[in-house]
Amino acid sequence: MSSILLCSAPLTGHVAPMLAVGKSLVETGHTVSILTGRKFAQRAGALGVTHIPLPAECDYDEHNMDAAFPGRSRWPGPLRARFDLDKMFVAAMSTQFRAVQRIIESTSVDAVVGENLFMGLIPLLSESPTARPRVFAVCTSPLMCTSVDTAPFGPGFAPSSTRAGRIRNQALNKIFEHGILRTAQSSANRVHQQLTGAPIPDFVLNWPLLADKTFVLTTEAFEYSRSDRDHRLTFSGPIQSTSSSDFTPPTWWDDLDGDRPVVLVTQGTLDNDDLNRLMEPTIRGLATQDVLVVATTGGRPISDVSTSADNLRVAEFLPYDQLLPKVDVMVTNGGWGGVHYALAHGVPLVVAGTTEDKAEICRRVEISGTGINLRRGTPRSQSITKAVRRVLGDNSFRTRAQQLQRDLSELSAGTSIAATIAEASENVTPPSGSQLH
Repeated sequence: MSSILLCSAPLTGHVAPMLAVGKSLVETGHTVSILTGRKFAQRAGALGVTHIPLPAECDYDEHNMDAAFPGRSRWPGPLRARFDLDKMFVAAMSTQFRAVQRIIESTSVDAVVGENLFMGLIPLLSESPTARPRVFAVCTSPLMCTSVDTAPFGPGFAPSSTRAGRIRNQALNKIFEHGILRTAQSSANRVHQQLTGAPIPDFVLNWPLLADKTFVLTTEAFEYSRSDRDHRLTFSGPIQSTSSSDFTPPTWWDDLDGDRPVVLVTQGTLDNDDLNRLMEPTIRGLATQDVLVVATTGGRPISDVSTSADNLRVAEFLPYDQLLPKVDVMVTNGGWGGVHYALAHGVPLVVAGTTEDKAEICRRVEISGTGINLRRGTPRSQSITKAVRRVLGDNSFRTRAQQLQRDLSELSAGTSIAATIAEASENVTPPSGSQLH
């Protein structure tokens, strides 16, 4: 059996799928460890995965980002994503790489598996494939890599494969790489040269396609079509957990089985510091509608929801696998995990998000036909109400969501990824490296 090292930035949405892969590997007899934030130690240990803490310089609390990254909250939408790429992810490259290097040098590691924002694996990939363990990338977000058919990742531009569209894509990708994201790219290149003596081989967001194999946690029908898709890229479906058997439903749980359509509204667990961005406007807008509104605060106290309504039910957390079969529409700011839980249950969406990678996710909801994209991070109550009524009244959104539900049901990400990693890591002759595209 093999020894596998998992690597993740200390973000729940990135750590959770990596641990799910780790669990599958442990269950098949492999030795698995994970290099990530200290707060995930207990969660890893419960799955039989050995926790290795990230160095303090690149560990932080995702629920107090401004403490770790002063000024972050002042940046709006895509500009915050630029800040994150530079200050949160690229800045950690050197420390992460040296931590990985120490583990490889001190233990027997057959394969290294990193999520797509763990930049510390880029320098490792500069080594000869015969001189390093196998390296795999897991994309826990939409595919960020550039393509002739897509605009730069971040703002949520629609893809285009027309001649004019490809000219636009090329121009915008150049502007982003050499202009808007120039600081992050220059920093990554400087660190890479210091660590390896060579320039970074590609645009920093393209690094997953330098790995021996890349897994994208969605179905191909939810991603943009790319004519230059790399052969190492596999769509494996999302990784989702199921609720524990000791779930105790709230006293109002039976209300969900009534005659009124059920609308779920959530801002997830990361971008939920200001519930006035989406949750409160949704509650106000739907207060007079003939629907039942369920609001989940993602861990914030229920008392933080200031708006009251007769048709409102609030909880901090509810298990999606039990809640979503009762839901008719999900209103969300576009978190990757939440959107895929909805699609896995055939639930259409109303999405409104601009921070982190949410503009990209919301655009994919729009283009896939599975919901309505409000294209704002702080939509008005009237806009939300109109969108919810449209989704409830137009069955095409649910039909398309159910089509993706069938696609997703045929994929088993944790099992298939673990099987591929285990099989490849036991092959003593790693594949020769090849250039992106």
